[in-house]
Amino acid sequence: MTSDHAPAASRPAAQGRLRERPWTIEDVLARFGLALALLLLIALFGARSRAFLTADNALSVLRQVSTVGIMAVGQALVILGGGIDVSVGSVVGLGGMAAALALRDYGSGALLAALLGVLAGLLVGVVNGLVISSLRVDPFITTLATLSGIRGIVYIVSNQYDVRFPELDAFLFFGRGHVGPIPFQVILLLLVVVVAWLVETRTAFGRSVHALGGNETATRLSGIAVERVRIATYAVSGACAALAGVLITAQIAIAVPYQGNGAELDVIAAVVVGGVALSGGIGSVLLAALGALFIGVLANGMALLDVPSVWQMVIKGLAILLAVGLYNVARTRRV
Repeated sequence: MTSDHAPAASRPAAQGRLRERPWTIEDVLARFGLALALLLLIALFGARSRAFLTADNALSVLRQVSTVGIMAVGQALVILGGGIDVSVGSVVGLGGMAAALALRDYGSGALLAALLGVLAGLLVGVVNGLVISSLRVDPFITTLATLSGIRGIVYIVSNQYDVRFPELDAFLFFGRGHVGPIPFQVILLLLVVVVAWLVETRTAFGRSVHALGGNETATRLSGIAVERVRIATYAVSGACAALAGVLITAQIAIAVPYQGNGAELDVIAAVVVGGVALSGGIGSVLLAALGALFIGVLANGMALLDVPSVWQMVIKGLAILLAVGLYNVARTRRV
């Protein structure tokens, strides 16, 4: 009765008060915690080292994180969809090796060699997705097996030797080139991030990925082709990892069979620091790339301050734990 006879003006006012709920510290941490931490880190290192805030160092940091950032975008899509891909380290090696063999043994052009490298990674991702979707094998077990199997294939096709190839300027440009003062790798990173963010936020596929990670049963009942979405996320992850391998090979002008060893740990660290929940459905590819930048800035700043390498590992580990802990606390208290 009371609500039926309440003045019309009072109801919008009450709704307005609900919308204007003051932000809490949990809201700030959940939404802007990583950006604030990154700004604090930049201010701290900038105050301690003159070289840190130079344009050359900034471009150097972006170049260093470009490959991890590209891989983090693909990994973020997989984790957002409720999976995980620990095979990316081996796929990095496969992508670089496939491109190098195409150049050396088949005389491929630079662009074709790079595309073949990326295609090799995409196929691995499709296989991962098919095994997980069709055989119902746990994603961690599946990609752990792929991590070992693909590394073995890379050693077999290379005869366990480094592979040198004709140093075509067009191919080396992928890893060493600049567009104006900006490294090509950085431009490619920005392109990958922007495209992935648009797909994630503006397409039905992006919404399906978040839905899949949030509640697979509800997503399936809503008519979404869950298997296709999952396979697509793993395909993107494989392609991104192989692209990173191609860029590294073009940068050092040689393909080594152990290339990418341990890269999966750096990539997953970047994604979780960016606030992507390992349980799925929460986060974004944009924040995953920002997480890669945070770790890159941390490593660069510590190197400029001559922090011993053993302490760099300790500090990096603590930073990851702190970031994830703060995200979890903020999300729990916001519920």
